[in-house]
Amino acid sequence: MTPDMPPLLGSLPVPVLDAESASTATAGPAVVLLTRWTLGLAEELSRHALTHPVALVPVRFDGALAVVGPVLRPGAAACLSCTEYQRLATTGGRVPWQSPGLALAGVPSPALGEAVGALALDLLEASVEGAPADSGDAATVHLVHTARATWSTHSIRPVGGCAVCRPLPPDSAASVAPLPSGPRPLPNPTRLRGANARTGNAEMRAALHDERFGPVRGLFRSEDSAFCLTTALVTDGRPLDDGGYGRAGDFADSERVALFESVERYAGMRPTGRRTELRASFAALGPGRAVDPERLGLPDPAYHGHPASRTVPYTPQLELDWVHGWSLTRGRAIAVPEHVAYWDVPGDGRPRVVYESSNGCGLGNSLEEAALYGLFEVAERDAFLMAWYAATPLPRVEPPPEDLDTALLADRAAMAGYRLVLLDATNDFGIPAVVAVCRYEGSHPEAPRMFLAAGAHHDPRTAIRSAVAEVVTNVLESAHRAFADGRPRDPERLRPMLDRPELVLTLDDHVGLSTLPEAGPRVEFLFADTPRLSVAEAWPGAPEPVTDLAALLEATVSRLADAELEVIAVDQTEPGLRDRLGLHCAKVIVPGSLPMTFGHVNHRTRGLPRLLDVPHRLGRTDRPLRYADLAIHPHPFP
Repeated sequence: MTPDMPPLLGSLPVPVLDAESASTATAGPAVVLLTRWTLGLAEELSRHALTHPVALVPVRFDGALAVVGPVLRPGAAACLSCTEYQRLATTGGRVPWQSPGLALAGVPSPALGEAVGALALDLLEASVEGAPADSGDAATVHLVHTARATWSTHSIRPVGGCAVCRPLPPDSAASVAPLPSGPRPLPNPTRLRGANARTGNAEMRAALHDERFGPVRGLFRSEDSAFCLTTALVTDGRPLDDGGYGRAGDFADSERVALFESVERYAGMRPTGRRTELRASFAALGPGRAVDPERLGLPDPAYHGHPASRTVPYTPQLELDWVHGWSLTRGRAIAVPEHVAYWDVPGDGRPRVVYESSNGCGLGNSLEEAALYGLFEVAERDAFLMAWYAATPLPRVEPPPEDLDTALLADRAAMAGYRLVLLDATNDFGIPAVVAVCRYEGSHPEAPRMFLAAGAHHDPRTAIRSAVAEVVTNVLESAHRAFADGRPRDPERLRPMLDRPELVLTLDDHVGLSTLPEAGPRVEFLFADTPRLSVAEAWPGAPEPVTDLAALLEATVSRLADAELEVIAVDQTEPGLRDRLGLHCAKVIVPGSLPMTFGHVNHRTRGLPRLLDVPHRLGRTDRPLRYADLAIHPHPFP
């Protein structure tokens, strides 16, 4: 104990050090008491402990919270720096959690001091005695709320790496594994998901959910949806609530789906498996090493410099950050812009030439499975946007009579006054794609007029169920969105956007604008009197049975190659979640396809000749289109 340190943690049989003394300790166990500290100090203490034969238990205060642990020592499962990084990120962007100068402080509770000291001693004794306080790949942290006299225990793992104790390996062309890597037999030829015994509800919740440290910081249920709806909010340090959403017949299944999607969202935001190293211009890299950004679809130059735009004009000489993916078409590694491979990489002044969403992100029990589902999503959005911007009528599809779930949802929509229409939007991708539209046929003058959603899958019935579930959910939630904080679907707020599309910024804007009666002419093509087909007539022979998922992926890639489309997969997998849960994440990029964007100034239709040619080749138009022929209105995709 330092000479002037009061016994705030009771009488302990080990030294109680202040920050300065701990930073110079070279051996032995100790408790480190921090009543006022910074994130920079947390990093300094961590780096020191990792390189010296010490065992330090930091006890620090943040308002009414006393946080005890983890044990800092060489080889620790987590350090003080990444522990606080994750804890403060759960506050939802309310504190500058990435600032080394952020100061935190608190006053130890005299009544609970001995209890806090005992928790610190428990961690330290386990470490010193050789029975690690850490569990597996996680470190143990106790959190005491001194105002409530409550405490909880948490397992901490640096999800996505830690620059101090778990630095990510560098990204390079050599680090990219070939894909597919071998056969992927399926236990059930009617389902395109491999078996995984590690992803039960209990395992998923234990690995992911911690309200104090994440990576899933909150699980919430909603009982007024078309299904049992669960939301899994991820820890990302942003002021927005974002994460995974699960819809199912019961809450156990919906929670599992939400947790799956939260993994996909978290891993797709920014690199969590490899550290970005390559910064160069496309002119320097060339088409042999990198994807030409012009092939990805660039934003309309008319909106460059607009306050709602976060992009800069692209030139081949502009230096960008790049990560490496695997071209399934060409069978080799290729670089793609980092801000295309990940949809929310930190800005830090780095230029972006396109807006990117989570479009093409997929999750699976293998990298092949993740890539296949990412490709389905690319096909879904491309098919919808091609029909939207070309404003071409689509064939109608009758709901499968044997699909009771779809029939039930159609009845739910009808009770609210909406008629369900299914449209075949399949294009040159050759992957069955469906647009589900609900049109209001009631008498209320202020009711939203139209909602839509889309789906794409090897099995058209699965695509139909997915699209119908989403559109009917949106119908039933529309009243809540209209009266939520800020009234995001207020018609008076939305009407100016009809003439000023640059005002369309958010998903609510996109969806809400097309629900206005005045937007009717823009969506009328969706209700054209086109041929009505059964599922078997629309997709003869589909779906073909699948016994090997990798073979299906290869066949799909080959078909797209015949349409002169390249398929690139970026491995987004977070290593810890892969090892614990067997889950892989991939971002699929198909240069030339239409990417889903939000905020009308960000739409990407330039430099994509397919948008002009394919509708004619499909027989939807009597000639190839010119750009002036397109209906570049804000899309209504949810």
